[in-house]
Amino acid sequence: MSDDVAQIEALILGIFESFTAHRPEDIAARTHADYTVWDVFVPDLIVGYEAQAAYREADQRQSKARGPLTLNVETPHINVWGDFAIARYYLNFRYQPPYATEGRVRITTVLLREDGRWKTVHHHEGIVPTGVPHYSDDGVN
Repeated sequence: MSDDVAQIEALILGIFESFTAHRPEDIAARTHADYTVWDVFVPDLIVGYEAQAAYREADQRQSKARGPLTLNVETPHINVWGDFAIARYYLNFRYQPPYATEGRVRITTVLLREDGRWKTVHHHEGIVPTGVPHYSDDGVN
């Protein structure tokens, strides 16, 4: 494993550790100034510092309101091209009651090396589909 891949994997794991430890400032420190997010629980693209701060505050509030959280980040598939990298991986999550929910999320994280440090530029989450939607080629649903 290259040093870049190891650093990126540690950055990704650190973000999720910071989330579960309720340290959004640690997440912010790992993001680029132009960072954007497609979050699994939020319908809109999150753009800009003020939107990111509001998103992190709301995200922490919902997480704290739920029961204990268990996360499992699967080993990322990471490619590095100079100062640009992309990581693709799965995250399995489970919140216990009182507001229990669980799922499997596929994630793409785009990174840029700036001043010798990797930072996330974009983070895209989506729930893994559980099957193929019904299809009929005869026009009948």
